[in-house]
Amino acid sequence: MDVYNVPMALDLTLGHTDGLLPSLAMARNRKHVHNARHHTFGPMPTATFIDTFFSLKDDKRGGLMTIKDAFNAVPRTADTPAAIYKPLAAALNKKSPRKSRCPGFEFDTSIERSVRPSRLGYTKPHICCFTAANAKIVRQADNRTRVELGYADLFIDVRHDPSLDFLVDPPAGADRETLTTHNFFRDHRAMDEDELYDQAERIFGLHIAFAAEIFARQNRTCLFTVSVFGPLARLYRWDREGCVVTEAFDFHENPGILLEFFWRYSQVLSAERGHDPTTTVGNREAEALFQEAIRAHVRAQLDVDGPELDKAVGTHYQPGHVTVVRVYHEPAPGSTVITTHSPLIISRPVVSPLYLEGRGTRGYWALDPQTGRVMFLKDTWRAFPADEMEGDILAHLNECNVRNIPRRDVHGMVPDDEDVFLRTGTTQQYTHTGFSEGSKWVCRIDGKRIRTIGRRHYRLVTDAAGYSLKTLRGSEELLHAAYDVFTAMRDALEKDARIHRDLSVGNIVLVKEPGRRIRRGYLIDWESSARIDSDGDAVRTGRAGTWEFMSIRLLTTSDEESKHRFEDDMEALFYVVLYCGLRYLSHDLSMLDFTIFFKEIFQYSVPGIGFTIGGGGKSSIAINRTFTKTTHFRSAGFQEWLNTIMDYCWPRGELKEKYKDMWTPVHVDTYWSEFLKTRELEHDDRVVHTLSTWDLRDPNSPSTTPEVLHTGDSHELRKHPVDDEDTGGPSEKKPRIDKDRQLTPTTRDRPIATPRRSGRIRNIELKFKGVPRSAVGAMSESDEASNSWLQASKRRSGTRSRK
Repeated sequence: MDVYNVPMALDLTLGHTDGLLPSLAMARNRKHVHNARHHTFGPMPTATFIDTFFSLKDDKRGGLMTIKDAFNAVPRTADTPAAIYKPLAAALNKKSPRKSRCPGFEFDTSIERSVRPSRLGYTKPHICCFTAANAKIVRQADNRTRVELGYADLFIDVRHDPSLDFLVDPPAGADRETLTTHNFFRDHRAMDEDELYDQAERIFGLHIAFAAEIFARQNRTCLFTVSVFGPLARLYRWDREGCVVTEAFDFHENPGILLEFFWRYSQVLSAERGHDPTTTVGNREAEALFQEAIRAHVRAQLDVDGPELDKAVGTHYQPGHVTVVRVYHEPAPGSTVITTHSPLIISRPVVSPLYLEGRGTRGYWALDPQTGRVMFLKDTWRAFPADEMEGDILAHLNECNVRNIPRRDVHGMVPDDEDVFLRTGTTQQYTHTGFSEGSKWVCRIDGKRIRTIGRRHYRLVTDAAGYSLKTLRGSEELLHAAYDVFTAMRDALEKDARIHRDLSVGNIVLVKEPGRRIRRGYLIDWESSARIDSDGDAVRTGRAGTWEFMSIRLLTTSDEESKHRFEDDMEALFYVVLYCGLRYLSHDLSMLDFTIFFKEIFQYSVPGIGFTIGGGGKSSIAINRTFTKTTHFRSAGFQEWLNTIMDYCWPRGELKEKYKDMWTPVHVDTYWSEFLKTRELEHDDRVVHTLSTWDLRDPNSPSTTPEVLHTGDSHELRKHPVDDEDTGGPSEKKPRIDKDRQLTPTTRDRPIATPRRSGRIRNIELKFKGVPRSAVGAMSESDEASNSWLQASKRRSGTRSRK
């Protein structure tokens, strides 16, 4: 049975789905469009599209309703989308006792179930296609939820005006030379009216956002969608590599194209429609086992009970939504023998993917019912080909006795056809988008040829089922956990000549171990790691890492010239600590200063020649301690550590001689270990600071109350309580930069040069001028109360003391 409406990760309040704040939909959707410029192939001929993705072995058409006059009731032009989508849905739903147009499916005008259909962050697709059983579930659901995207098999986006199509086909019958120079995406510089470009971009971004949310709410290998612009339509196929889209066709003059698409869609197996066949719905017995095991593990990790425990369990378990997932052992080198691991039981992920292209990683606490152990399951789409699998890297590091990293349990590729896969090792789940590369019909976008990286579905199971570093309790836990990670980095360097290359907040977990009061920091996600050569340079070239935490050197060097070094990882770990200190420890910055500082240090970027440059705020810290010298933390110990590490990394003035050549693993380790032994650090000085998003708000999607953004752990304030799935959105793991996926923090596809620092600060201040203090103020009492489980856990863990 296909799995629908899977739970999504919650924010730290445990009250709302993480990600996709409605008020930030416009900026987020522009980023969708920006990413699509690098991952879209088109316009594919419609016949090629249908034959490629829906090849029928036994094409019996006795149940197909005639195409004659199929869309006569649908107007070619109209004043509103409703005038088109209502009769279109009726036409597709038309059936007789023995014939229909898409057997087994129903077309529902889902936008009419949206409580705010005109707002980007709340609206729903005009038409969703459901199985008959799922259509009944959706119609009984609360309109404030977003279950439509959890149950939709596909959707149709409808616009009444053909000029709103963001994609531009070449002239009919164009020769090869014209095709290779034609720009498939609209060019705003060529538009007579910039407002029309913005409308088309807004519509295309919303279409991609719907697709991304369906991927996050279902276990998907691919997704098919349809767009309608007046009398014209396009067909799309999405996967983790990108999108293939057809030429526009007139479905009034050629109704057979659209009807053939839906007929074949209804005739193929669910796996061919994009559902993952290796996941099934868990039964009541599986759910009972999972709930009991998760409660025990949460209790052990957080030392909570009662209502706090009940709430904390919700991070990993949603009643009625338990999935059984199959994992496969990767064969030994030189062998094709594949064996299955005992199925794992999962429910709500701790990480959900926000964007379509890329790894699409989900992370789960998973129960192995055979052993009763709670493990961590990483479900991801890894680049192919790749030199090493993360599971193989971890196994070798485990053999080398590298401390403070997960222990690998099982790993392997995910099959498309299990029977064939177990016999031959072939038929793995992989992306198809890139197969279109080089086809004669493919046009350029922004004058550039489209090249993508193929991906294969991969699962890795480890023993590190802990909590995000973002749940840190105070200065003590932060600096101890960061030192644990530094130990893992040094071990990997000394025992395997390997560097991690992606130090980030998201790649550190806190695990409570028996007999240890302070949770241990584990360094996870070794997929981007690389060995180093005799000069200390990574053998893999190119910038790698998460933008916010990359070193100054990497942010100011082109991808082709970059070779990661251990010192870059050391600098990245410093930024992780600084980030967490600013976000989760007590300091004296006003919310406006905090927002300005945060963006300058972690989000600064400017277009360069062929690559994006960053590190402006970080360079200011290195040169004259801008930002950090005016930030005073309540913890004197944390302040001392921060100042000293900066002197080790970037000594200034009279300290240059003292700290000359001190930025080495040995010297930093000597200082840090002695510091932790001799300093009293606050155990429970956690204070959550929020970034204002007033300058990013969509004016067409106002919220009922002012909203604020927790960077990486968002939540929405509302007047009306709603189901936790209402805000709709997958959690966002910070985008990482590597050769698999060149991703930058750009939210517009038309980058604007960043002004000088003083000018940037003035611009930010002007944006906030006159903004209500409630929109940029400190965390509200309701926010603090929402972390009651964490506060209770802190009280039970005892008073501060040395490790």
